[in-house]
Amino acid sequence: MPSPSTSEGAVTILWNEGTVGEWAALFARVPRSTLPQCFAYAGAMGRTHGFVPRLGLIRRDGTPIGIVQLLERRTLRLFHQRQIHRGPLWLDGIEPDLEIQEAVFRLLRQACPDNPLNRASLLPELAAGPEAEAMLQRCGFRRFGPGYRTVWLDLSRGEEELRAAMARDWRQRLKGAEKAGLVIDLDWEAKNLPWLMKQEHEQALTKQFRPMTGALAVRIRNALLKGGGKGDGVLMVAALEDRSKTAAPAASALFYIHGGSATYQIGWSSESGRKSGAMRLVLWRAALALKARGVGWLDLGGINPDSAPGVTEFKLGTGGQAAESAGLFR
Repeated sequence: MPSPSTSEGAVTILWNEGTVGEWAALFARVPRSTLPQCFAYAGAMGRTHGFVPRLGLIRRDGTPIGIVQLLERRTLRLFHQRQIHRGPLWLDGIEPDLEIQEAVFRLLRQACPDNPLNRASLLPELAAGPEAEAMLQRCGFRRFGPGYRTVWLDLSRGEEELRAAMARDWRQRLKGAEKAGLVIDLDWEAKNLPWLMKQEHEQALTKQFRPMTGALAVRIRNALLKGGGKGDGVLMVAALEDRSKTAAPAASALFYIHGGSATYQIGWSSESGRKSGAMRLVLWRAALALKARGVGWLDLGGINPDSAPGVTEFKLGTGGQAAESAGLFR
């Protein structure tokens, strides 16, 4: 088990100090926060897979500079699994120099040993590059998988600037969808999430990808709605064919809101929705709704140019910033 406090020179990590409310206040100071690092996600992972969260406050010379959430579970009373996915996160968007980050990852190595009785999984929110990988290796981590690739959409920009940044084809198809007579429904409680999860599983069978489990998706929604942190919530957006009570959905998407950021988690389109570009309208209207709520960044979720070139092109077409993390380590 991680000790209550560990240190590496001027850098320390305090584990499970303070209240959940204090943690949420720190989390809200992270401009581009990630879903796996929010406390609501930890609660859902606990109920679904038995993980227990450990909340780490990273300090330099006694001043908080970052946070990290470690999930841990024990199996057969002997084996420990520990994971840190898409963290640590830095307060106020101030990323420390590599020397300070190395001290942090040395402490995380102590907290997450990897041996026959302890299995560690580290997917750091650290930009890919030879320096980052060499630093993690010096800290005792071994790479065994690719990093996470996504697209970040900056919602702090004005509406005109957001549209101007889109790829030309993306913008033209959005205009077409806006003229198609679709009706947008904004559901800030994701009441129809079970229906969307059913569509998600059906399209996963067709497209041969691994879907998110319905139980985990619903539990994350429930935890976010309970107010696990400042600004937390959900948004489910649907584009309906018309205004009638029996109108069929043409496209729908689920967004998790965590701190000052949101994550595009699930998206689905019908055959007619794909022809009309309904998902572009769903994503655009969701971005405007999230922006109006005060969300600064939208994480558009994983991309893979090799296995999912169409999805990758769609997300890059929004005008967002592509990002790739250093890799998956143990």
